[in-house]
Amino acid sequence: MKKVKFIRIIFIFGVFISCNNNNELTQEQEEENLNQLFSKIENLATSENCDDLAEWTFTSYGNKACGGPVGFIAYSTNIDTELFLEKIEEHRTAQSEFNEKWAIISDCSIPSQPSVVICENGNPVFGY
Repeated sequence: MKKVKFIRIIFIFGVFISCNNNNELTQEQEEENLNQLFSKIENLATSENCDDLAEWTFTSYGNKACGGPVGFIAYSTNIDTELFLEKIEEHRTAQSEFNEKWAIISDCSIPSQPSVVICENGNPVFGY
């Protein structure tokens, strides 16, 4: 009787452990989530045509494993800039956590910071 009870406890414990492990995302799934978040950021950034360069600015995005931004992205000041910058920060934090969790390594190069956004054929382009 004690043996059956012990086996039941082990079985229940095993089921409990396996259920908890299923909630963990794989590295690939987490990377896909990061990519989807950045796609939303890009969609917000490109939701306006670049007709008046006075209505455009830029910010850094991402977080390299050795520190610093991945790059820069232009956006119109006519969009919901508060939401846009919140998404940028959400992505930066998520990428930093991803890098740490999965021991990601990267080059330590620093991307060139643009000095201006130029409008060309309705699209923002960086000037350096």
